[in-house]
Amino acid sequence: MVSRKVIINILFLAIASLISLTYGGMQSESLNIFNLSHIDKIVALELRLPKIITAIVVGLSLSIAGHLYQVMLSNSLAEPSLLGVSGFCSLFIVSGAAIYSYYAIRYDVFSIVGFGIVGACIAIYIVFTLAKRIGSHSSASLILTGICLTTITSAITSWLIYYTNNDQLRGFSLWMLGSFEHVTYQQLLIISALVIPLIAYVLSKTKQLNFLYLGEKNAQLYGVNVIDLRRKMLITASILTAAAVTLGGILTFVGLLIPHATRFLVGHNNNTLLPNLIINGALCMVFVEWISRTMTPLQLPLSLVTTSIGGPLFLFVLYRHFKDQGL
Repeated sequence: MVSRKVIINILFLAIASLISLTYGGMQSESLNIFNLSHIDKIVALELRLPKIITAIVVGLSLSIAGHLYQVMLSNSLAEPSLLGVSGFCSLFIVSGAAIYSYYAIRYDVFSIVGFGIVGACIAIYIVFTLAKRIGSHSSASLILTGICLTTITSAITSWLIYYTNNDQLRGFSLWMLGSFEHVTYQQLLIISALVIPLIAYVLSKTKQLNFLYLGEKNAQLYGVNVIDLRRKMLITASILTAAAVTLGGILTFVGLLIPHATRFLVGHNNNTLLPNLIINGALCMVFVEWISRTMTPLQLPLSLVTTSIGGPLFLFVLYRHFKDQGL
């Protein structure tokens, strides 16, 4: 049964999407959806609506991925960009563009998604392998390894873009800062067909995810194969991250902040947490996209908005969470 909070959040998402669709900012006239001219239909259906749908897909993907990383690694600071997953996705996508450009091959959406998924899975494999070589599989060592990989991949990607003469690769520098400008309905259809089954799969594992709160040994007593569940959930989170990075670039704080804020509001029970997390992540990204499009005459990079809003909000969430714990 759908809870009242989920219904309220869905209504908020619908209202936010409608506002984003009709109000284009200081430099654009508001649209009357009940009386659209031919030009208004083009603006609404071909320019604004794809961005809104993209924001929804990216927001729910990053939110679920961030939650899975935090639960699987038992660390509240775990999120896609910290573990190096987002960095590897962007590196492989840009590298794929360079290879396809060199051989004069069209870089289609299937190739972009493929390179992103491969990069995400390789990132997780390298993080765990390096952490094992260090001698520890603790969440701290995994996150520190991920931070190192993020720094390295960011440097490689920046050098690759800086020294290229290809306009397509230079266009990726804007995409890495967060942008939905390039997204088409074809990309949305393909990536949504990838994301929706993964979200359904995660929702089917709520009971096992709840048992993990009891600790690995206790979860095993209840019949949970912890190792198998962790592997599958980390792969799922990595693919969701790859889908989000493919659509919108590297967006920090969404996968970190939204899971914490949602747990603060509805608790830790995954039966209620995951549906609210999906809606809250989508609502957050719709708001971020609208802010980036309406704050200034020129559209702001999405990462600029997420970091500007996410930092202070995360501090507020931390303060509310820890103020009564003497920490």
